[in-house]
Amino acid sequence: MQAQLTGGVLTGGLARRFQSLGEIDKGLLELQGQPLVAHAIKKLQPYSSQPVLISANRNKNQYKQYGVVVEDPDYLADYQGPLAGILAMLETIQTEWLMVLPVDSPFIPSEVITRLWQAHLQQPAQRAFFVQHERSYPLCLLVHRDCAEDLKVYLLSDQRRVQTWLANQNACAVDLRQMPVESFFNINEPADIDDARKRAC
Repeated sequence: MQAQLTGGVLTGGLARRFQSLGEIDKGLLELQGQPLVAHAIKKLQPYSSQPVLISANRNKNQYKQYGVVVEDPDYLADYQGPLAGILAMLETIQTEWLMVLPVDSPFIPSEVITRLWQAHLQQPAQRAFFVQHERSYPLCLLVHRDCAEDLKVYLLSDQRRVQTWLANQNACAVDLRQMPVESFFNINEPADIDDARKRAC
């Protein structure tokens, strides 16, 4: 597994829902004394044969402390959403597979990585796998580097919807409803920061 896998963290875009608090970069928000990016890196490192990639278009010097920063491709307009970050990482990896975690879901257990990999072993012809719980978590994603060209074409046609692209790839939804739903808690707005800190206690 490890020899075929590179970890990647999506640090998020402009965090528009946080604008009332000023210029917030969610990946650098602290939880238990560490930025959220460090929590994601810690989960990915044991499974990644290469240094973990961090998709980031700002605060790059800060992110470089934790992994290899990868910016969105320069042939795309700025802030094209998470798929642009995934494409940048797919174009960077030397391994067959990229395991993506979103930075704003700090409680995702490492077991998710192994479960997605097991799904790949059971369905080797598939090229993308994502988490299904009470809803879909498409950015918790195991994706093969062969998907990069299709993703590039998709983004250059001014499309951004993650689920639509995954459907185009015949991506497999991996049912993880046996895990607590709290594992996929997502920091979407300012109130979620305090909630996450309470959950982490």
